[in-house]
Amino acid sequence: MDYKYIEQLLERYFQCETTLKEEEILRSFFTQEDVPVWLMKYQTLFSYEAQQEEPLGDKFDEKMMSLIEQGEPVKAQVITLTQRLKPLFKAAAIVAIVLTLGNAAQAPWDRGWDNPREEYAKYHQQTDSMNIAGPVQAEITLDDSVKAQTELPKY
Repeated sequence: MDYKYIEQLLERYFQCETTLKEEEILRSFFTQEDVPVWLMKYQTLFSYEAQQEEPLGDKFDEKMMSLIEQGEPVKAQVITLTQRLKPLFKAAAIVAIVLTLGNAAQAPWDRGWDNPREEYAKYHQQTDSMNIAGPVQAEITLDDSVKAQTELPKY
């Protein structure tokens, strides 16, 4: 057989230049059993239509209809107002939790703890002035002693 003609038809087929009659020639050629080895890669392309199964018959329709009719009809579900608003309630609860945690996180900073080092220094100054463990030195002037003698408690 003349394989050059088949090769030319294949080239024209892939360039979309073949007629329906030429495509039928290619199909009949590739349905044969003695196809050359170098053309075997195109055999599945043209022999596909010959391998197709029969179209669906009446039994297929009967099977599908029996599967469809088996189940009970689906009833509509009644949705209450609380079920409709449940996502809104959840969103409001999340917003309330976030705001509460935000306020709780800011609470220590509202108590005057702007600069911790200054607060630490103030605390130590107060405790140092209250420390009485060391020696007490007092200066008494003459005016203080005169006032103390002239002011006697009255009974």
